[in-house]
Amino acid sequence: MTAGARPAAPGFWSLLGMAVESADDDAVVVTMTAPDDFLSPFGTVHGGLVATFFDTALAVAIARRLGASDRIATHNLNVTYVSFTRERRLRCRACVVSLRTTVAVVEGEVTTDEGTLVAKALGTFGVRRTPPAVD
Repeated sequence: MTAGARPAAPGFWSLLGMAVESADDDAVVVTMTAPDDFLSPFGTVHGGLVATFFDTALAVAIARRLGASDRIATHNLNVTYVSFTRERRLRCRACVVSLRTTVAVVEGEVTTDEGTLVAKALGTFGVRRTPPAVD
């Protein structure tokens, strides 16, 4: 895989109904359809699932800019919840704010299909780059 190429989706993506909807130089949009088991007792999408969604979508935004053997890990994820939602289909738009040699900062927002803001997030990720092969 080269920078910008999509890696194969991990198995949990299908469990959580996640898919990349679009990606360009500025942002990536990932969708998720929350499974029944991830609804709160009140019928709203559980905040922990929203945080997982952010962690995944923000990582995708970074991974698109790295090489196939480079790796990332979440160092910090701040989520601010704005509204409850019973809408199970959600969309996360994630943008890389800064990508340095060893650290990336990414922001995102989760909305419903109708555009209602559910939450905003700012994440800091560690980046481990694999040195290029020497001939």
